[in-house]
Amino acid sequence: MTISERLEILSQVVNDDNTARRISQAAAFQVIAEYKQRIFFLGLDSSGSQIGTYSVNPFYINPLSLTTVSAGGIKPQGKNGQSVFKNGNPHKTKYLTQGYKELRDLTGRQSGTVDLNFSGSLFQSIKVTESGLNSAITYTNDEMANIMEFNEDRFSKDISTVSDTERELGEIAARNELLAILEEIDLL
Repeated sequence: MTISERLEILSQVVNDDNTARRISQAAAFQVIAEYKQRIFFLGLDSSGSQIGTYSVNPFYINPLSLTTVSAGGIKPQGKNGQSVFKNGNPHKTKYLTQGYKELRDLTGRQSGTVDLNFSGSLFQSIKVTESGLNSAITYTNDEMANIMEFNEDRFSKDISTVSDTERELGEIAARNELLAILEEIDLL
């Protein structure tokens, strides 16, 4: 095959819609894996700093309000450890002396650093979606997108922006996918 013929085939491959779709998908799936790891497992913002620490301000919680997580470790109990009031009525809430940090501990979640992963709903709402030839990482649930925005405001951190490292890994995945396509048609 001549160089001219190879260049013509290369031009066709590079301009092919399927090539663009595959490259975009490869990049997006690489980025989303790193993105979710950073936020929900490592608890880091977009710059690589810890998102924050969980509140230890005491509050009452009704175990029945925890519909998306197991409330097995949360039994109604008053501020002083009693389970019934003086009038004999049972408590319906639990007093958490260590606040949200204690709630996370009681429900089996880590509480050492903020990871925004309590029920898993926010994690699950972030998906790779396709529009034409382009793949993108999006929040598929407006309520969850609002929760992310609330947390960014609460901790004064940029969390949802793709980091430079994630972007670079996406570019590497795109490049590797193009190389794989070229190998498939024996152009390398």
